[in-house]
Amino acid sequence: MSQQFDSSYTNYQLDRSWLRKQVRQLYLRKAASLISGPTLDFGCGVGELLRLLPPGSEGLEYNRATVEHCQSQGLNVRYYDGFADDWAMSALETGIRFESMVISHVLEHLDDPVDKFRKLLAAAAPLGVRKVLVIVPGKAGFRFDPTHLTFIDQDMLTAAVESTGFAIESSGYYPGNTRGIGDWFTYHELQVVLAQSF
Repeated sequence: MSQQFDSSYTNYQLDRSWLRKQVRQLYLRKAASLISGPTLDFGCGVGELLRLLPPGSEGLEYNRATVEHCQSQGLNVRYYDGFADDWAMSALETGIRFESMVISHVLEHLDDPVDKFRKLLAAAAPLGVRKVLVIVPGKAGFRFDPTHLTFIDQDMLTAAVESTGFAIESSGYYPGNTRGIGDWFTYHELQVVLAQSF
């Protein structure tokens, strides 16, 4: 099993220092401010962002150890294998509805992320999703984690959303809204909000 899908990765996410956890809260609050309503947190990790999302929000997560941790904390998280499901999100109950979806620090872990991302957007529309927040690391952050497979930039996301029914509503970099910061600062990220275009 890949390290990113076992308990060691869960522990890596949980074992941040007190200072890093406090700083991380700034990033999480910024992300939460970009969306509204019940939200599907796709690849929710240990549920840090999910805790800040509105009532009715839910997480999907591939790492079983992480799912168990989230559930032990009372978070609404279910195991989901996108590889087996072809990214159709069929694990969700019929009739369930979300206003927003978050895909934060997920796409860079995938090979052929554009194809998978487009399938996720197609699956999100019938769930009522009107906004999608995508967060990916800058170049330094991408190089920092050996489980990252594909570097994602704004040009790739722009091309990926063509003919999906979604369009880029806003985009920016955090912290410091300048792309170049991400070339050397590990914790710099691109935040892109998509909205339904019809």
